[in-house]
Amino acid sequence: MKKSICICFVLFFGLLISCSKDDTIENNDSDTTGSDTPPAPIDPVSTDDIIHYVTPTGSGALDGTSWENAYPGTSLQDAIDVSETGDEVWVATGVYVTTPTTDRTISFNMKNGIAIYGSFAGTETMLSERNLTNGITSILSGEIGIVGAVDNSYTVIYNEQLDDTAVIDGFEIKGGNDDRQPTSGGNGLGGGIYNHGYGSGGFCSPIIRNCLFTQNTASFGAGAFNNGYNGGHTEPTYINCIFYQNHALNEAGGMDSYGVRGNASPTVINSIFYENTSASNVGAMYAWGGGPGGNCNPQLINCVFVNNRALNGYGGAFIADNLDENGTTSSGSCTVTLQNCIVWGNTATEISPQFYVRGQGAQVLATYSDIDLIGQTSPHIIAGATTGNINANPLFSNIDIGPGSDGIWRTNDDGLKLQSLSPCIDTGNNAGVISTDILLNNRIFNATVDIGAYEFE
Repeated sequence: MKKSICICFVLFFGLLISCSKDDTIENNDSDTTGSDTPPAPIDPVSTDDIIHYVTPTGSGALDGTSWENAYPGTSLQDAIDVSETGDEVWVATGVYVTTPTTDRTISFNMKNGIAIYGSFAGTETMLSERNLTNGITSILSGEIGIVGAVDNSYTVIYNEQLDDTAVIDGFEIKGGNDDRQPTSGGNGLGGGIYNHGYGSGGFCSPIIRNCLFTQNTASFGAGAFNNGYNGGHTEPTYINCIFYQNHALNEAGGMDSYGVRGNASPTVINSIFYENTSASNVGAMYAWGGGPGGNCNPQLINCVFVNNRALNGYGGAFIADNLDENGTTSSGSCTVTLQNCIVWGNTATEISPQFYVRGQGAQVLATYSDIDLIGQTSPHIIAGATTGNINANPLFSNIDIGPGSDGIWRTNDDGLKLQSLSPCIDTGNNAGVISTDILLNNRIFNATVDIGAYEFE
């Protein structure tokens, strides 16, 4: 059965854009391919918990009991699967592909009660010895088969039935390519990570921390897709994450949250959306909470949307949408809430270069944020109190080179760090911020937090 425009073409074309009834998404139910900030990771203390070690080639007995006897990279998923609640999986620097075969449906899967940590040198004995200041060095890759994206894995990480005890931390997630015809059940959604909380009783709310999503492709939500459609419940938390140069074949190059007749409401902290693109509308992030009982209410704190592009439509950075699937009425709820965020330099070929609001009651709330409002006209404006907001050049170190001259994100030359005269320094709101910034530096250097992902020191 086909639902007219249901995952994006009808939901994503704006009030001033006409939609074609031929643009459809198959509704295939069988397809399966918190309010408190989570604490920072600490070193394991329980003698009952086990650490499973993984390196690209493995070593010694290959049983994962130490770095000297590490599992090989081809057994990374096995290491996750054999882990029990409280265990950790430590993954050394290197590239780990989803499968040595050419089966595009195979992905990595997270697991409840298990923390998966990457970017180790391979000598550490405590988690606190891991060094993330030289960038993210463990890569989960969808590059299988022949060289090039055409036959890559559809999704690098596929999750379902997860709660916030499932943690992944310290990985570059790249090369997923879900180029299938999109369906509400999962096809064509989320090349980097797909969180499947779809359907009544479905849930998926893992913690994704210190991860870089790059060079992923999908019809919708190329970097990440949070699916709470039709009675599902998906509330993942993203901390210190970067969505960089992902491309949507339709809409939402960075992240898509699908809360139509369900709930899909991510929390995103200290994270960056940079140079993501879409073939039509919404370059970086789509939030859709249409339909009876639908909810999509992303909460963003100290995030940055810069240089994202909608290549043939509206909304360079993001959209708040509560239209129903019929494209006319509004029965659900969608509020995108920003605090201490920067939205700057995003572009669209049509109206609303920064963000777009669609439906009766959908809204964007922002406080203590720096948002470029040039070209933003009603209803595509900030609703409610706008306490502490500014509209001024944030004075990044180099807005044109996000990862800096070394080409490596999360190092000291990152281009989205603030210059000393930036109006974003000491002008945020301390409520709800976590203790460190995206570089793991102290978050409040003076008495007041900075706006954006980097704290100026």
